[in-house]
Amino acid sequence: MLALAPDSASAQAARQLSSPGKWPTLNAGSQSDAQLPSDAQWLWGECQGSGRKPYLVGVDLRTPEYACKCSCPSRKFPCKHGLALLLLHVGGQQGAGQQGSWGAAAPPEVLSKWLESRRARQDAAAGPGGADPELAAPAKAADPAAKAKREAARHAKIGSGLEDLHLWMQDLIRGGLPAARKLPYRTWDAQAARLIDAQAPGAARLVRQIPDHLHAENGEALLSHLGKLALLCGGWANRDALSDPERWQLLSALGQPLDSAALLAGHGTPEAWTVMGSVQETEGKLDTRRTWLRRVRDGQAALILDFAPSGRGFTVPSLPSLQTAALGVCFVPTLHPVRALLAGVPELPDWRPEVPDLPAASIAELYAAHARALALDPWLERSAFSIGPVRVLPDPAQAQDAFGHAVPLSRADPYALLAEARGGPLNLFGEWNGATFTPLTVQQAGPALNDTEVRA
Repeated sequence: MLALAPDSASAQAARQLSSPGKWPTLNAGSQSDAQLPSDAQWLWGECQGSGRKPYLVGVDLRTPEYACKCSCPSRKFPCKHGLALLLLHVGGQQGAGQQGSWGAAAPPEVLSKWLESRRARQDAAAGPGGADPELAAPAKAADPAAKAKREAARHAKIGSGLEDLHLWMQDLIRGGLPAARKLPYRTWDAQAARLIDAQAPGAARLVRQIPDHLHAENGEALLSHLGKLALLCGGWANRDALSDPERWQLLSALGQPLDSAALLAGHGTPEAWTVMGSVQETEGKLDTRRTWLRRVRDGQAALILDFAPSGRGFTVPSLPSLQTAALGVCFVPTLHPVRALLAGVPELPDWRPEVPDLPAASIAELYAAHARALALDPWLERSAFSIGPVRVLPDPAQAQDAFGHAVPLSRADPYALLAEARGGPLNLFGEWNGATFTPLTVQQAGPALNDTEVRA
């Protein structure tokens, strides 16, 4: 819905107006007897503005193209009130919390005439018999020349933004990394905003993360982080020389949207996968949920990403943890395939509880596997690994293997892990981001001590 907005200001205003408290009247109707908002053919409501009289807003849902009528004085199309009415309607269909109480009252005369005039124009365009023109004639094929022109314009915008980023980083290095610690936060926010305008949200996200690396004494973390940005700039400048998997990695790192339909069209036979757990984070105004799967036959890990506006809830239900089912998993075809899409999700009765035995792997093997993954994908943020047998040390929280190597633990209560271990070692499956390990699945790796031995 927000993609219909004429500009970012309209989209932001529509989000703020998509609150039921601002709509004293909400109605959804159709020409049939259906009275549910999900079956609606048109919407209408009243939105309370700054004046005494609410604005009258109507939306026609009978045609694929967007059509809205509003009594507000805005010259933008669509206006923020029409977008907000659509957001409320879609949010109610997806069960995203309280989306207002929808009635089924007939629209006022001014909206009824507007809806009837649109229906008359559609019937006239359909020809004799009133046939639906979309059924009477095949859809017009997309113009390849127009598509190529749009893509060229988008690429030019990305290239311009990355060129500015490269110059900006050169100035940053020339001034000295210690001086970067004194820069205000608006410095990073302003550069990130320019990259958003250049349609490179992945690069913008990396820029916003720079302050997290400013205070290390040796500057190594900051230099490594800037290296990822420099690789993005160099990769884009030389994208024509990249292989297809390398190009997929570059586009993914830049935050370009995936062609989900094309990827899912090539999925193979469903296989048995186990849901190992998920992690949910909020970054800015976006909630992200990472769900990790593990293929039963060979232990291959797959990452499923879901996104939602902060506080609105995910429209896609979460997968049941520690359950196994036949899934059609389609990997993004990069050199180091991790992110994947699902070709449908089975019903709950098709899932079965089945926790795989986690293979033993030392922390040195974890480091080596992560290094190999980074060699293939330098923008890789995290991967899933199994480590064990390890013992949990509570202060600070870390997991130590039999060779004395240890990794810090994050998002984990070390005392809960100690209770799970019952005095014995553990095997852990979780996320490794190069600095900390987040356990998702915990298994005992050896015989637990009895109660007497634990007390001793």
